[in-house]
Amino acid sequence: MPNYVLMLSFVGTHFHGWQIQPGLRTVQGVLKESIEKVLQQTIKLTGCCRTDAGVHALEYVANFETEKSLDPEILLKALNSLLPEDVGIKKIWLEEGFNARFGVKGKVYLYRILNSHSRDPFLEPFCWRVPYRLDFEKMLSASELFLGPHNFLGFAKLEKEDKNTFIEVEWVELKKVDELIEFRIRARSFLRYMVRRIVGSLLYAGLGKLSLEELKVYLEGRGKCPYTAKAKGLTLERVFL
Repeated sequence: MPNYVLMLSFVGTHFHGWQIQPGLRTVQGVLKESIEKVLQQTIKLTGCCRTDAGVHALEYVANFETEKSLDPEILLKALNSLLPEDVGIKKIWLEEGFNARFGVKGKVYLYRILNSHSRDPFLEPFCWRVPYRLDFEKMLSASELFLGPHNFLGFAKLEKEDKNTFIEVEWVELKKVDELIEFRIRARSFLRYMVRRIVGSLLYAGLGKLSLEELKVYLEGRGKCPYTAKAKGLTLERVFL
Protein backbone atom coordinates (compact mmCIF):
# COMPACT_ATOMS: atom_id res chain seq x y z
CA MET A 1 0.00 0.00 0.00
CA PRO A 2 1.21 3.57 -0.65
CA ASN A 3 2.79 5.12 2.44
CA TYR A 4 2.33 8.88 2.68
CA VAL A 5 4.73 10.97 4.78
CA LEU A 6 3.63 14.43 5.92
CA MET A 7 5.72 17.34 7.12
CA LEU A 8 3.47 19.69 9.08
CA SER A 9 3.51 22.49 11.61
CA PHE A 10 1.06 23.58 14.25
CA VAL A 11 0.44 26.18 16.93
CA GLY A 12 -0.31 24.19 20.05
CA THR A 13 -2.15 26.87 22.03
CA HIS A 14 -5.61 25.38 21.54
CA PHE A 15 -4.58 21.71 21.30
CA HIS A 16 -4.28 19.09 24.03
CA GLY A 17 -1.09 17.82 22.43
CA TRP A 18 -0.57 15.53 19.45
CA GLN A 19 -2.10 12.24 20.56
CA ILE A 20 -5.82 11.54 20.23
CA GLN A 21 -7.70 11.78 23.53
CA PRO A 22 -11.46 11.24 23.88
CA GLY A 23 -13.41 14.48 24.00
CA LEU A 24 -10.33 16.70 23.55
CA ARG A 25 -9.04 18.65 20.56
CA THR A 26 -5.71 17.17 19.47
CA VAL A 27 -3.51 17.60 16.40
CA GLN A 28 -3.67 13.90 15.54
CA GLY A 29 -7.44 13.92 15.85
CA VAL A 30 -7.95 17.00 13.66
CA LEU A 31 -5.48 15.77 11.02
CA LYS A 32 -6.85 12.21 10.96
CA GLU A 33 -10.39 13.51 10.51
CA SER A 34 -9.34 15.65 7.53
CA ILE A 35 -7.39 12.82 5.86
CA GLU A 36 -10.30 10.42 6.26
CA LYS A 37 -12.67 13.00 4.81
CA VAL A 38 -10.49 13.28 1.70
CA LEU A 39 -9.90 9.53 1.30
CA GLN A 40 -13.37 8.42 2.46
CA GLN A 41 -11.80 5.63 4.49
CA THR A 42 -10.35 5.04 7.98
CA ILE A 43 -6.58 5.33 8.33
CA LYS A 44 -3.98 4.78 11.05
CA LEU A 45 -1.97 8.00 11.51
CA THR A 46 1.46 7.72 13.18
CA GLY A 47 3.34 10.72 14.57
CA CYS A 48 7.04 11.16 15.31
CA CYS A 49 6.43 11.90 19.00
CA ARG A 50 3.92 13.03 21.58
CA THR A 51 3.64 16.69 22.51
CA ASP A 52 2.17 18.18 25.65
CA ALA A 53 -0.89 20.43 25.63
CA GLY A 54 0.16 23.89 24.47
CA VAL A 55 3.46 22.85 22.86
CA HIS A 56 4.07 24.01 19.26
CA ALA A 57 5.83 22.43 16.27
CA LEU A 58 7.56 24.19 13.41
CA GLU A 59 8.39 20.78 11.94
CA TYR A 60 6.53 17.58 12.73
CA VAL A 61 6.47 14.32 10.76
CA ALA A 62 3.60 11.83 10.46
CA ASN A 63 2.73 8.98 8.11
CA PHE A 64 -0.16 6.76 7.08
CA GLU A 65 -0.85 3.95 4.61
CA THR A 66 -3.88 3.73 2.36
CA GLU A 67 -5.11 1.55 -0.49
CA LYS A 68 -5.96 4.68 -2.45
CA SER A 69 -3.38 6.36 -4.63
CA LEU A 70 -3.40 10.16 -4.79
CA ASP A 71 -0.84 12.59 -6.10
CA PRO A 72 0.93 14.03 -2.99
CA GLU A 73 0.50 17.60 -4.24
CA ILE A 74 -3.24 17.13 -4.74
CA LEU A 75 -3.52 15.60 -1.26
CA LEU A 76 -1.58 18.53 0.24
CA LYS A 77 -3.92 21.06 -1.37
CA ALA A 78 -7.00 19.13 -0.26
CA LEU A 79 -5.86 18.83 3.35
CA ASN A 80 -4.80 22.47 3.67
CA SER A 81 -8.24 23.52 2.41
CA LEU A 82 -9.88 21.52 5.24
CA LEU A 83 -7.52 21.99 8.18
CA PRO A 84 -7.97 24.81 10.72
CA GLU A 85 -5.58 27.77 10.63
CA ASP A 86 -3.45 26.46 13.52
CA VAL A 87 -2.32 23.39 11.52
CA GLY A 88 -0.59 23.43 8.14
CA ILE A 89 0.86 20.78 5.83
CA LYS A 90 4.21 21.85 4.40
CA LYS A 91 5.04 18.81 2.27
CA ILE A 92 3.75 15.32 1.45
CA TRP A 93 5.72 12.54 -0.22
CA LEU A 94 5.59 8.78 -0.75
CA GLU A 95 8.20 6.65 1.04
CA GLU A 96 7.84 2.91 1.33
CA GLY A 97 8.56 1.48 4.79
CA PHE A 98 8.93 4.82 6.58
CA ASN A 99 7.47 4.96 10.09
CA ALA A 100 7.36 8.41 11.70
CA ARG A 101 7.78 7.05 15.21
CA PHE A 102 11.01 5.19 14.47
CA GLY A 103 12.29 6.92 11.30
CA VAL A 104 13.31 10.27 12.79
CA LYS A 105 17.07 10.42 13.43
CA GLY A 106 17.04 13.46 15.69
CA LYS A 107 15.08 16.48 16.90
CA VAL A 108 15.83 20.05 17.91
CA TYR A 109 13.62 21.73 20.50
CA LEU A 110 13.53 25.48 21.00
CA TYR A 111 12.43 27.15 24.22
CA ARG A 112 11.91 30.91 24.52
CA ILE A 113 12.01 32.94 27.72
CA LEU A 114 11.10 36.63 27.60
CA ASN A 115 12.94 38.17 30.55
CA SER A 116 10.89 41.35 30.83
CA HIS A 117 8.09 43.16 32.58
CA SER A 118 6.84 44.23 29.15
CA ARG A 119 4.37 42.05 27.28
CA ASP A 120 4.56 41.44 23.53
CA PRO A 121 1.20 40.05 22.29
CA PHE A 122 2.89 38.68 19.15
CA LEU A 123 5.40 36.72 21.24
CA GLU A 124 3.32 35.90 24.32
CA PRO A 125 1.78 32.66 22.97
CA PHE A 126 5.26 31.29 22.18
CA CYS A 127 7.33 32.15 25.26
CA TRP A 128 7.45 32.03 29.03
CA ARG A 129 7.56 35.60 30.25
CA VAL A 130 9.67 35.91 33.40
CA PRO A 131 9.80 39.43 34.92
CA TYR A 132 12.56 38.66 37.44
CA ARG A 133 16.27 39.32 36.94
CA LEU A 134 18.09 36.28 35.57
CA ASP A 135 21.83 35.59 35.75
CA PHE A 136 22.40 34.64 32.10
CA GLU A 137 26.03 33.57 32.65
CA LYS A 138 24.98 31.12 35.34
CA MET A 139 22.24 29.78 33.07
CA LEU A 140 24.85 29.35 30.33
CA SER A 141 27.14 27.38 32.66
CA ALA A 142 24.20 25.22 33.73
CA SER A 143 23.16 24.51 30.13
CA GLU A 144 26.60 23.10 29.31
CA LEU A 145 26.17 20.41 31.97
CA PHE A 146 23.51 18.72 29.84
CA LEU A 147 25.86 17.90 26.95
CA GLY A 148 26.65 14.23 26.44
CA PRO A 149 25.00 11.09 27.83
CA HIS A 150 23.08 11.40 31.09
CA ASN A 151 20.41 9.59 33.07
CA PHE A 152 17.38 11.87 32.64
CA LEU A 153 15.19 9.91 35.04
CA GLY A 154 14.98 12.98 37.27
CA PHE A 155 13.79 15.16 34.39
CA ALA A 156 11.10 12.89 32.96
CA LYS A 157 7.51 11.89 33.37
CA LEU A 158 7.86 8.29 32.27
CA GLU A 159 5.46 6.55 29.89
CA LYS A 160 4.90 2.78 29.78
CA GLU A 161 7.15 2.46 26.72
CA ASP A 162 10.04 4.41 28.30
CA LYS A 163 12.49 1.66 29.22
CA ASN A 164 15.71 3.63 28.83
CA THR A 165 16.22 6.95 30.62
CA PHE A 166 19.79 7.45 29.34
CA ILE A 167 19.76 10.05 26.58
CA GLU A 168 22.75 11.55 24.76
CA VAL A 169 22.36 15.27 24.23
CA GLU A 170 24.28 16.07 21.04
CA TRP A 171 24.15 19.87 21.15
CA VAL A 172 22.85 22.74 23.27
CA GLU A 173 22.76 26.47 22.64
CA LEU A 174 21.69 29.28 24.93
CA LYS A 175 21.68 32.80 23.56
CA LYS A 176 20.19 36.14 24.50
CA VAL A 177 19.03 38.90 22.18
CA ASP A 178 17.89 41.93 24.16
CA GLU A 179 15.32 40.50 26.61
CA LEU A 180 14.64 37.27 24.71
CA ILE A 181 16.50 34.14 25.81
CA GLU A 182 16.47 31.18 23.41
CA PHE A 183 17.50 27.67 24.41
CA ARG A 184 17.99 24.93 21.79
CA ILE A 185 18.77 21.29 22.39
CA ARG A 186 19.34 18.38 20.01
CA ALA A 187 19.14 14.64 20.68
CA ARG A 188 17.93 11.56 18.87
CA SER A 189 15.03 11.18 21.29
CA PHE A 190 13.55 12.90 24.34
CA LEU A 191 11.54 11.80 27.36
CA ARG A 192 8.25 13.43 28.26
CA TYR A 193 8.75 16.73 30.17
CA MET A 194 12.51 16.40 29.68
CA VAL A 195 13.07 19.69 27.85
CA ARG A 196 10.59 21.61 29.99
CA ARG A 197 12.31 20.45 33.18
CA ILE A 198 15.75 21.20 31.76
CA VAL A 199 14.59 24.74 31.03
CA GLY A 200 12.95 24.96 34.44
CA SER A 201 16.26 24.06 36.08
CA LEU A 202 18.10 26.65 33.96
CA LEU A 203 15.62 29.31 35.01
CA TYR A 204 15.98 28.52 38.70
CA ALA A 205 19.76 28.49 38.31
CA GLY A 206 19.44 31.96 36.79
CA LEU A 207 17.31 33.06 39.74
CA GLY A 208 20.00 31.83 42.15
CA LYS A 209 17.69 29.18 43.59
CA LEU A 210 19.48 26.13 42.14
CA SER A 211 23.23 25.55 42.34
CA LEU A 212 25.27 23.74 39.70
CA GLU A 213 26.09 21.04 42.26
CA GLU A 214 22.39 20.44 42.93
CA LEU A 215 21.78 20.26 39.19
CA LYS A 216 24.50 17.61 38.81
CA VAL A 217 22.66 15.45 41.35
CA TYR A 218 19.54 15.46 39.15
CA LEU A 219 21.71 14.62 36.11
CA GLU A 220 23.01 11.55 37.90
CA GLY A 221 19.46 10.26 38.17
CA ARG A 222 19.27 10.96 41.90
CA GLY A 223 16.17 12.90 42.85
CA LYS A 224 13.45 14.55 40.77
CA CYS A 225 13.85 17.99 39.27
CA PRO A 226 10.85 19.93 40.64
CA TYR A 227 11.01 22.76 38.11
CA THR A 228 8.88 22.49 34.96
CA ALA A 229 8.78 25.31 32.41
CA LYS A 230 5.46 26.36 30.88
CA ALA A 231 4.42 24.38 27.80
CA LYS A 232 3.70 27.43 25.63
CA GLY A 233 7.37 28.39 25.40
CA LEU A 234 8.35 25.06 23.81
CA THR A 235 8.53 24.42 20.06
CA LEU A 236 9.66 21.32 18.21
CA GLU A 237 11.78 23.30 15.76
CA ARG A 238 13.34 20.66 13.53
CA VAL A 239 13.27 16.94 12.81
CA PHE A 240 16.05 15.05 11.04
CA LEU A 241 15.09 12.22 8.68
